[in-house]
Amino acid sequence: MENENSENKIPLEQEKLEEAAENLKNIQFSGDNYKELLEIINRISAIAGSKKHEEEIERGEVSESLKTEEVSEDNSIPEVDETAEENAPTPPKDSVNQEAVVFGKTVLPSFAIMTGKGLRNYSNTIVERYAEEINSYILNDGKEKIVVPAKTFESIMSPNTAYSKDKNIDNLTIADETPAIVNGQTILPEFAIITTPGLQTFKNLTVQNYNEAEKSYILSDGNKTVTLPESSFLELTKPARFERQFDENTPAHKKLLETQYEQYFKDRDNTANNFRHNLSVHCRKECSSPLDALKVAKKITSRMSREEQQKTRNLLKQLAREDETINQVIIRTYFEAIKEVPLNENYIKQNFPEKKIARPFYDTISNTGALLDKDSTLRIGDTLHNVSFNVDKILGHGKEPLYETLTIVSASKEGNTVLLMDKNKSYYEVPHDMLLEKYNKLRLKEHCAERHQQKANRIEIER
Repeated sequence: MENENSENKIPLEQEKLEEAAENLKNIQFSGDNYKELLEIINRISAIAGSKKHEEEIERGEVSESLKTEEVSEDNSIPEVDETAEENAPTPPKDSVNQEAVVFGKTVLPSFAIMTGKGLRNYSNTIVERYAEEINSYILNDGKEKIVVPAKTFESIMSPNTAYSKDKNIDNLTIADETPAIVNGQTILPEFAIITTPGLQTFKNLTVQNYNEAEKSYILSDGNKTVTLPESSFLELTKPARFERQFDENTPAHKKLLETQYEQYFKDRDNTANNFRHNLSVHCRKECSSPLDALKVAKKITSRMSREEQQKTRNLLKQLAREDETINQVIIRTYFEAIKEVPLNENYIKQNFPEKKIARPFYDTISNTGALLDKDSTLRIGDTLHNVSFNVDKILGHGKEPLYETLTIVSASKEGNTVLLMDKNKSYYEVPHDMLLEKYNKLRLKEHCAERHQQKANRIEIER
């Protein structure tokens, strides 16, 4: 009876073994499972009395570190006969053109790839062989061996090949399946950064060199050269950046790298040294004119301690040009801050009359030549010279006049608002009634002065 059960049990075990073999065949080697799988295969090979499969798997070993790493208690990876090119496995059909690759001889251009040890740069790298078991190529730069997945290798051979799948492999110098950046060939995505002259946009750049000492990349388009720190380069070369498309209407600040974007729009601690940065941030986010900038500056300094206020005053005095007041330094800072994000006349006409003036007022006018009021000669498009605004001094007491030459953009009598714009495309809101009253008084004064001048200049003859 016992013998009969044993005979029935063998087919069941054989069925399980076949099922396990099928599962094993479908498993892909990776940096996470290769050690465990190799140990299983070696044990199976030992049971079968053959080392053939073990030697085949060994030919797929790709890193110098694998030769020294222990695989199991009884088995270590044997030396590979790398000269046996005739026994090299055949790469898949969708791989690179093999006529362009000669194993042991083809030298690749300099490139950078992501590995389990971070971003690595390689030059004078030779293609040693193709490892079929893991669908990867084994490269050697004279210092170490690198396993590069077939898709990544394809991007080295054919720059600008893009795909987005990432693979994180720890503890081994194994490239992720992300596009390689080939020096002088791979065209990097368009981006903007904050430089000394201000916000600048760059496109059609390629990597020229990697500065190991400074951990930075030198990029160039043949005319302009820019240096990016490694952290910014990593962000720039993410697959998502390659997929983004910009056109001529995209503002520069939307092309900023994320780290730079925070620097452009994020507040810092409210100290004297950070005052101009914080003021610039608020100017970009919420200010539409020098008047708004002066109000924001007043608000920022009012929240400082007296000690920081004094430091800010001293700093602004040092920054002031000849005959420039502190308020004028603020205004200059405003224009420098919004240089790349200015409002334009079309935007103001299309949006502000609707959102800031016309709602719920439906008498808004913005057509050039339209009269502001039936009792006034002022029209949309007229230019007002020497308009004076009395504004508070940022640090200290008293008022300071701000003179501007402004153009009338739109007006609403019901909303009691007139929108004015200066030559820098900054806009100013003033009360409709007040503007007409002061303008009419000015015209009357000018008329009286003109009549007085005419009277003073006329020739009187007595008879």
